[in-house]
Amino acid sequence: MRAANSRLHGLSLVELIVVIAILGVMIGLLLPAVHAARSSVRRVECQNKMRQIGLAIHAYHGLFDQFPPSKWGIEDSKDPRLKHNILAFLLPFLERQTIYERLDFGVHWFDNEATKVHLPLFHCPEAPRTARYGNNEYFAADYAVAERMNRTTGKIKPLFDDGIVAERSSLMGMLQPPTIVEYNPVTMTSKIVPWTTTATSVSDGLSTTMMFFECAARPFRYIKGRMYVDTLDSSLTRPVSGADWASNCAAFYMQESCGSGGTQLFNCTNNNEIYSFHPNGANFVFGDATVRFLSEEIHPDAFISLFTAFAGDMVKTP
Repeated sequence: MRAANSRLHGLSLVELIVVIAILGVMIGLLLPAVHAARSSVRRVECQNKMRQIGLAIHAYHGLFDQFPPSKWGIEDSKDPRLKHNILAFLLPFLERQTIYERLDFGVHWFDNEATKVHLPLFHCPEAPRTARYGNNEYFAADYAVAERMNRTTGKIKPLFDDGIVAERSSLMGMLQPPTIVEYNPVTMTSKIVPWTTTATSVSDGLSTTMMFFECAARPFRYIKGRMYVDTLDSSLTRPVSGADWASNCAAFYMQESCGSGGTQLFNCTNNNEIYSFHPNGANFVFGDATVRFLSEEIHPDAFISLFTAFAGDMVKTP
């Protein structure tokens, strides 16, 4: 009996190794699933924050009969006071009335102490968050307006030149500053004209036009998932402009592409381009305040059709 009982106690070394190996395999199988689940939750949290911004934009329209400008700053004005970002105008509609009341719109945003506050509502939970870049503190936002596509320069130019995407009468996005530069290709001249966007003026349709975008992790520079700080190329070590939620430089023009054949139009770099940390895509606020996740593999012509607001190139969204 004593001999029989002794065999019931404990595990042999071989048995212990087998158990540890099985547990290791199980953990290895579970970790990706846990990571994917957490990433999915963070993506939904990001969508909820962007949806609040979309609803605030519509609340602004309901009060003023026009959508808010992408920024405030007259193109030909040298007055430094006229420099503010759309997010500052939306604060009363985002339950941030106290901050809004402290803002002085007759003073440059950088000289407003009320802008020196971190607002988690403007942070995507999937994006890395570091407030300081060198000796400077940034009060960053991961969401911004893309005003238009730059057809003449940058990496998207060959897509038009090679016929991969169709030429359009307009490459303007939905939200614009109060004045825009209007270029006449026949006379090769430009002029500054006033601009407002209303729900009825978006000829491509609100539900098929992008309105607000992710541009995450500024002021740190990311290119295809890699952060560039310590590098011999000095152009890559400078902070990305427009990082602060109140900065008039937060809005940007799209001009970069990457991927096979240069057909990927976002998640290439966050240097004033559409960029997210969600796997394989990004969230977009559309003109009807809905938020949709689009794959970064979307065909560039379809993407541009969804981006433009006044080109007559409506497409159905996924």
